[in-house]
Parts: sequence; C-alpha cells; structure tokens
Amino acid sequence: MSDYENNPLDWLEKCIAGGHIRYFEFSEFKDLQKIGNGSSGCVYRANWKNTDKIFALKMCNNNKTLEEVVNELTLQRSVDFHENIIRFYGVTKKETDVIRTYPLVLQYADSGTLTSYLNEHFNELEWNDKYQLALQLASAVACIHECGIIHCDLHAGNIFIHQKKIKVADFGLSRKTSSSSSKICGIIRYLDPRALDKSQNYELNKKSDVYSVGILMWQISSGYPPFFTKCTRDELILSIIKGERDEIIDGTPVEYSNLYTKCWKYEPNERPEMQVVVSKLKTIISSEQHDITTNTILNEIKNYSLETDRIISESNKRTTDLINELMASNDELNINNFKSDPHNNSSRISVALIESFDSTIYNSTIYKLIMVINKKHDRGSNQFQRLIDKKISQLNQLDQEIDKNFIIKKSISILIFLIILLLQYLINIDQHYNIFGFLDIIFQ
Repeated sequence: MSDYENNPLDWLEKCIAGGHIRYFEFSEFKDLQKIGNGSSGCVYRANWKNTDKIFALKMCNNNKTLEEVVNELTLQRSVDFHENIIRFYGVTKKETDVIRTYPLVLQYADSGTLTSYLNEHFNELEWNDKYQLALQLASAVACIHECGIIHCDLHAGNIFIHQKKIKVADFGLSRKTSSSSSKICGIIRYLDPRALDKSQNYELNKKSDVYSVGILMWQISSGYPPFFTKCTRDELILSIIKGERDEIIDGTPVEYSNLYTKCWKYEPNERPEMQVVVSKLKTIISSEQHDITTNTILNEIKNYSLETDRIISESNKRTTDLINELMASNDELNINNFKSDPHNNSSRISVALIESFDSTIYNSTIYKLIMVINKKHDRGSNQFQRLIDKKISQLNQLDQEIDKNFIIKKSISILIFLIILLLQYLINIDQHYNIFGFLDIIFQ
C-alpha cells in the first residue's frame, strides 16, 4: 500500500511543501467559466492572476475522496510528458464552510472536446487530418499502457483538442494494471461490451481501452457520436452486447475501417494491442503520403508535357515565319554570284567564293538569314554582326593561292555558325553570349 493510501492529505501536503507538486492559491484564478463535465467532476476555464495565461481547473465531485484525487493526479503526472496527454501543472485548494477540495490545475485546450471539435470542423477535415487525430489518440493510449496504466474511461468528452492536436484527459477512473477493481463506470457508448454483460465477472483491462479507441476512430471518420440512432439505455446496452456496431461510413478507406472494426471486437483477445494499432495507422499514413507524392509527380509530368507541346507548337510557328520571310525576300537576293563556272578549276572557284563574301554578303541569302534571325532577338544582334564581319575580313586577307581544303574548312565554319544561330532561334535561347567563345574556336 502506498503512502498516499494510508494518509492522502499528509502525503499531498508534504509534496506541496517539498516542491514536488506546485501549489496555486485559488484566489489567483479569475473569470472562471464552466466548460465541461466528467465522470469524476467539472472542468472550468480560468485566467491566472491578471495575465493572459489560461488554465483548466478540474473540480472533483463532492463524493470523491481525497485518496481518489491523489490517485488521479499521481497517474496523470506519470504520463503527461506525452505530447497528446493533458499536462498537469499543480493543485489549488478551495474551501467552504462545509468542505475542502483540491482542484487539479491542468493545461487548457483551446478547441474544446473532440465532440465539439468534430461538430464545428468536421467538414474541413481531409482523410489525412482524420488519420493524424486517430494516430495521436492511439499513441497517447499506447504510452499510458506502457506506463502500466489503464485509462478505463476513454470517450469523446474527455479527449480534448489543442491547436489541432489530441489531448487525452480525465484519469479519474484510471488505475494501475496491477490493481483490481470490480467497479465499472464510464460512458456506455464507449464501454467494453464485456463489461456491460452483468452475467459476467469482468474487469476492465488494456483491451477495454482498445475497444474505446476503435469506437473513437469510427467517430473521427464519421463526425457522429456512436450509436446515435439508439434511443433508450437498455436498447443500447442490449444491441452492443449482441455485437451491433455502427455502419462503416461510405468512402472510408478499407485499411482504416478494417483496423477500427478489429478494435471493437466483442472478444478482448481478438482486439489488437495498442502498439499494433499505432503501427498500422503509421503504415496507412505513410501509404497515403506516398500516393499523394506519386499523384503530384504525375501531375507535374502532365503539366510539363503540355508546356512542352506548347513550346514545340510555338517553335514550329517561328520556323514557318522564318521560311516565309526568306521566300518573300527571294526576289531581292543575288545568288548568281555563287554559280560555278565549269571552265574554272576548283582553286579559282574557291578564291572567287571568298572574294564574293565581301561584295555580296549584305545581299546574299546568308545575310538575309542572319538578319531575320537576329531581328527575333533583343540581345546580341550587334555582337553577332561584328563577329561575322571580322571573320569575313580575315578571309579576304588570305593569299590568292590559298589551299582548297582550308577554304572548305572556313566555309563549313560559317555554315556551323549559321546552324547554331538557327537552333538558337528555334529553341528561343536568351543567354546566347556563352556561345561566342565556342564560335571563335570554330573560326580559328
């Protein structure tokens, strides 16, 4: 037997005096507003002193013994390190002429209970949001079980939402797994069906919490309270014992519905362990995120394909425009300068070709091509023009007895340059300054 069971008041006072439990003066709390009822007491919202700090005060029922209060705060303190469990901050003391009570000072949840949150925000929730709520709930309960505690009273009225995250509360009926109790309390709609059958001597256990989590997972998926079509208490109990459960909501992913229907099995040994529920939910979420990523990639590929088709279409149009401009200016071109004389040898033809560059380049098809391309670009036209003039001038300074192969090489260089210009035009490259160094090497 623990010290607080022998003398709970003495134990509590010693913990406060030793700084193990923080004590708040009740007079420090302002603007108390009732925000909920639990199986073991009422919960109030309160501002601390003259600050914006808000706490939740749990006032235990008058018939609750100090031993039960101390048991609750002890259990809650042992698990409130988990992010999905309401934090315990300390105690205060409320005295009247008749009775003295020790309200618990707890974390305040800004979005109320799971019931009120689903009523107000259900239509805003995507499946991933519902998965996250279910996972947070399962993780909190798994942590409670790992600490050797059974909650025994999980329902949507004592599960809170704070900044869109689950916060499990109310350990008033909780107990250590090593303790035994024949006392069965709680909300019937969430209670282990084996405990509802009075013909059996049944104690709540970890699998009882698993059953409650299964019912809550269905509620998260539907937005409705469980068994909301049942009217009377006796009708509800009888239907639950017979194995009746709420119908799976249309559109519920089969992996999710399969999981919560296993949790609410009648036989406890057919229900999974809480850690298994956590693992299954993580797998479902991971698979969902993979599907979302895959769909995103496919959409990006589709959009890229459409954009590529658009660019190709525009390029084809620019090519057609280029050809039309060249054909329109064909009458002005003097291409006879490049007709070869059958009586001339190849060397003389090559020299004539070079000489013709200086006199005919500004009237030739080549020049027209260059001008049409350059007109399509806002940058670099003058630089291209100067580069062409420079290379042609160098060709004109060559000796008249220049080698035939060298002439051909220089002519090919000019053609390569024009091809690059043409490609630049077709694929709409703006940053074409980088090719000047490359072109200069070609002309060497």
